Amino acid sequence: MVNDLTVVKANSLIEASYRLTLDEMRLLALTIGTMDPKSEQQIFEFTVGDFVHKFPEVSIDNAYKQIQMAIKRIYDRSVRTEDSERVTEFRWVSSRTYFKKEGRFRIAMTNEVMPYLTQLKGQFTQYQLNHISGFSSVHSIRLYELLTQYKRVGERYISLEDLKKWLQLEERYDRYNNLKQWVLTPALTEINDKSDLFIEYEPIKRGRKIIGIEFNISYEKPIKKRPKFPHKNNYGKYVKLDTQNPKMSSHEYGVYARDCLNILDEHYSSIEDVTTEDLRNYLVFLAVNDSFKSKLGTKNTFSDEVKVRGFKIVDCELVKI
Repeated sequence: MVNDLTVVKANSLIEASYRLTLDEMRLLALTIGTMDPKSEQQIFEFTVGDFVHKFPEVSIDNAYKQIQMAIKRIYDRSVRTEDSERVTEFRWVSSRTYFKKEGRFRIAMTNEVMPYLTQLKGQFTQYQLNHISGFSSVHSIRLYELLTQYKRVGERYISLEDLKKWLQLEERYDRYNNLKQWVLTPALTEINDKSDLFIEYEPIKRGRKIIGIEFNISYEKPIKKRPKFPHKNNYGKYVKLDTQNPKMSSHEYGVYARDCLNILDEHYSSIEDVTTEDLRNYLVFLAVNDSFKSKLGTKNTFSDEVKVRGFKIVDCELVKI
């Protein structure tokens, strides 16, 4: 399967009313991402491994049961589109199959939904599947799609009424503060942390009542500074690094290194984001004790990244190659 899948949807489908679980959304995104918008293919087959590979939030231990449940329910799901002249409802899929003991499943899209996925129905929006693959909420995916429609414009106003309709929340969150706390803040945090977009927003009032939200859409994510390491004096008088052989550093330095590793791992989410100086810090702290670990990889992972950036480590210091 191609690593970079592109999801293409008609804008009218993005703004349609429908209710799906997170796994059903993932299932459809994987299907649409695999689809050639110019082809007439309607039947798609995947493995559980394909699903887990594209959505790293899913545990392989739970994937079989999650996919079985999503496959079972998606057959009964429908989508509702509306314009000034008509309201139309149709199903997403015409058949679904889960192959027992094979970890394989098949989906057939309906004739009615295909024009919304093959660039035959109005204006379209597209995005990379990996931009939503780390999301853990249906609201994050739907809000991302609504905002990525306008990423070239850079801003979008959405009335509170439309937003709640598109997110299937018409009967919930009468108070804006509750909607903000339970829907907007978690969804936008995921979008800002895990996607290609950075979103800021401002509630729009009419009198004292909030009637909509103005979203500002950009690619410029603010650079968060890493928290400072604790002062070595907090660990005693003999916090000493042995630059020739870090494993021979003092016990106090080992405790200091462990705490600094935790700070680095809490701050960085991928090795590409790590500054070159902090790559050095990772390598030094990991070298102090073989039991020390990082969520971003092993010592070799960081050593390889340092070389890619044109450096090597000599006596615990960065040296240009």
